[in-house]
Amino acid sequence: MRKLILFGDSNTYGYDPRGLMGGRYPEEARWATIVRKALADSYEVIEEGMNGRQLPYVEDRYFTDMLSGLTGEDAFFMMLGTNDILLTYNPVVEQATSKMRDVLAYVKDNCNGTFIMIAPPYIEAKSHELQIYNDASIEMNKCFMELAKEFGIKAIDASKWNIEMGYDGVHFTIEGHKQFAKMLLRESNL
Repeated sequence: MRKLILFGDSNTYGYDPRGLMGGRYPEEARWATIVRKALADSYEVIEEGMNGRQLPYVEDRYFTDMLSGLTGEDAFFMMLGTNDILLTYNPVVEQATSKMRDVLAYVKDNCNGTFIMIAPPYIEAKSHELQIYNDASIEMNKCFMELAKEFGIKAIDASKWNIEMGYDGVHFTIEGHKQFAKMLLRESNL
């Protein structure tokens, strides 16, 4: 059976920001699980979400080994970049863009399957302090979409979907997970 790998950060993992220590939404509420169930007859869907994950360096064997294991019938969806912006005191879009450039160059030369880069929803400015992260995420997505075009890589801009975010402005609500799954299934044409 064909494989579909969903490679991402805490939103792919299904992080639930509502509790004091966080946690994880129930399996049936997470977008990756909704996609897995919708495509169960066509794909073995592998959920590869991890809290705090940033864009990989191409020297990272975990990432490159996953790509090298793909056949022409397989697909790999990657939604990363938010933590490259968020986990800094002063976000530098050029650093995230440089890492994405390296990733897409590697993908272009080495990925046998279908690779889709998903530019993540913007970090919402729920407070004045978050405005620099919102601005940086908007600029980052623009750069990511331009890079995808430059490398001839299929890309989806999830910031256009108006995903419902939790109080932190970063993580999807349960309704946001449903919205995201619906839009991804529609736009990816799987």
